[in-house]
Amino acid sequence: MARVTPEESQKTRQKIADAVINCLLDPQIGYEKMTYSRIQSITGLSRGGILNHFNKKEEFLSVLDGKLFDTILTSLDFSSREAFIESFEAANQKPEFKAVLLLLITNLSCDITSQKALESWIKLEQLIEDKLGTSVKEYDLPRLLGRSCSMIVTS
Repeated sequence: MARVTPEESQKTRQKIADAVINCLLDPQIGYEKMTYSRIQSITGLSRGGILNHFNKKEEFLSVLDGKLFDTILTSLDFSSREAFIESFEAANQKPEFKAVLLLLITNLSCDITSQKALESWIKLEQLIEDKLGTSVKEYDLPRLLGRSCSMIVTS
């Protein structure tokens, strides 16, 4: 069997990463319904080929490197408290925003919290506190998240 070059390996890994992102952002799939079989059908790679790069489903999240978190940051306006609240509520209407928020909340609330999710959450809270103050972080953010959770559950 021919050896795989580092460039070919990186292309395969990127192909898998793109499939993972598509699954995570699809409200009909998300993390829960993302399977090796689904990634296999999207990429055309064998299960073994995927397993060579990612041994466990949780490892798929390592490829995201903040890409999904950027979906949250680019959707929010940190110029004022009012702009932040308005942008958060508007972002809740976007399926991608809701999918990323759900993924973040899910990863923070499971038995083994993803380190990336925890780092992302801390970064978001710190950004809100730095730009908008402690009251927005401690009062408005939980209220907005509660509304988001309610919208996710009822949709």
